[in-house]
Amino acid sequence: MRLFKKEKNGMLILDLITSLTIIGFLIWIFGGVLGRLTQNVRETSLRYQLNNFRMLVRVYKDLKGHYPPDLGEFVQSKGNPSETKEDIFKKKLLSDLRQDEHGVPLDPFGNPFYYDYKKGVVGSQTKGYESW
Repeated sequence: MRLFKKEKNGMLILDLITSLTIIGFLIWIFGGVLGRLTQNVRETSLRYQLNNFRMLVRVYKDLKGHYPPDLGEFVQSKGNPSETKEDIFKKKLLSDLRQDEHGVPLDPFGNPFYYDYKKGVVGSQTKGYESW
């Protein structure tokens, strides 16, 4: 079999190998770019979710005098501190969160948020993002 032998359809084997190599290279390049973009989107989403949780926990404490007992209950109640007070929380802030089977909110990486109810501290349990 020769590399420069013409096939019946008029295409050289070398043309086919070159085309497949270029296509494979482009897929490899764009796959890496897409992976980095996905990571950046998750990090940005985590940053916004943490800021929202921290703000809502502080508002809850200001209204009720104590921090919410856990984030699962907090999310299930849509952040509303009581039925009698004016609902100052926007339900959109908590409605789009992914939750596990127990109602605990998950971060963009699929891990549950860390919550210390005594201090009102909300954080991520994802490796590398614990200190955010």
